[in-house]
Amino acid sequence: MAYVAEYLAFIRGFSRNAKLFIWFSALSSLAAGLTYVVLNLYFLRVGLQEGFLGGLVFYSSIAGVIFALPAGRASDHFGRRDALVVSGLVMVGGSLVQVLFPVPAMLVPATFITGAAWVVSMVTGGPLLVESSGREERAHLFGFQFALSMGIQVIGSNLGGLLPKFFAALSGASPGDAGPLRATLLVGVAILALSLLPLFLMERRHAGQADRPAEPTAVFKLNLTNPGLVWRLILPQTIVSFGAGFVMPLQNVFMDRHLGASAAQIGLIAGVGAILTGIGSLVAPIAARRWGKVRAVTVSQGASLPFLALMGLVPNLGVYGGASLVRVALMNLANPLISNFSLEVVDARERATVNSLLNMCWSLGWAVSGWAGGWIMQNVSYTLPYAFTFTLYSIGIAAFYLFFRTYDPPLASLRSPEPEPDDRRKGLPAGE
Repeated sequence: MAYVAEYLAFIRGFSRNAKLFIWFSALSSLAAGLTYVVLNLYFLRVGLQEGFLGGLVFYSSIAGVIFALPAGRASDHFGRRDALVVSGLVMVGGSLVQVLFPVPAMLVPATFITGAAWVVSMVTGGPLLVESSGREERAHLFGFQFALSMGIQVIGSNLGGLLPKFFAALSGASPGDAGPLRATLLVGVAILALSLLPLFLMERRHAGQADRPAEPTAVFKLNLTNPGLVWRLILPQTIVSFGAGFVMPLQNVFMDRHLGASAAQIGLIAGVGAILTGIGSLVAPIAARRWGKVRAVTVSQGASLPFLALMGLVPNLGVYGGASLVRVALMNLANPLISNFSLEVVDARERATVNSLLNMCWSLGWAVSGWAGGWIMQNVSYTLPYAFTFTLYSIGIAAFYLFFRTYDPPLASLRSPEPEPDDRRKGLPAGE
């Protein structure tokens, strides 16, 4: 109970910008949960194939690679709020085109611009939260925002599973037909548009300072204070992203085509997974306090690997659903800790740039392996991509621990109530 009271006290003390971003994040997560369940099923129903869907993952992700650094520089120079507003408007427009014109000539450019807008939002959100919070409350802010987003995504996932039945009843069609799925996706676009309203109420802030924009620099000229540190942050996450791209973007296709799941079943599994992920993110600060952030990330992600193996090895929807729920909770418990850790150890003026690099390399992994995963599912095997994912996850998790194990203080010192000094370079290996 003491921990709950502490958490509530931190929540009440969050800044105005942090609270408004949480509202934006919650509503956009509602739309994302709905879209995740339905979009690929809709594309399949209008005649598109798994290989083409993998290609869409490639176009969306390669946009992230191309626009990640410019997005970070724009966010640093023009401010977090304006970057989020512009990217949100573009995402709404691109999503609407995807739903209304599901033909390759329209889907490819719409998917590309939507991917570009998504990466702007991703590279901007983390720095905004860091700059809208103090060191003591930051882990709670990241954890709460992530947990709430996951909780709201549950509602979106279940809406994605149930709304096709509602629209099917109105039209006399089957819930799996393209018409009810299209109507459901339009509801998601409307929610996404609504999520932009809190952004207009935010105060404009720039690059860690209240009113002064960052000095303009060339978009692709990094000038990082500690490039060795940054590349050690990037490499493990890039390896994990290559693994994730093989299966995660097309999980609903795997369940639909290989396991025979309905949209409602897919929505239920995704919704419960989001609940467990949210709970995991709430306990992430406890794990970090007891073990240190690096150890907490390594243990939680490593423990997810046996369940990933079950997902690919046992062709049963019940086993797949149960294993996927445990896997997603354990793997994603680490997400707010990784974000928090990555942005704390770099120079404040470089946070959006580093976040851009992280997202750029993540998108590169999804671009390549997402396309490959779709092609393998269509032409070779639905289960083979899981073997690639397992192997790459194992390598990425081990690399993160090896690179950053010295950043965690000894376990005994974590039990001390004394606060840690605000020193980004504490724990750096000798020579950094």
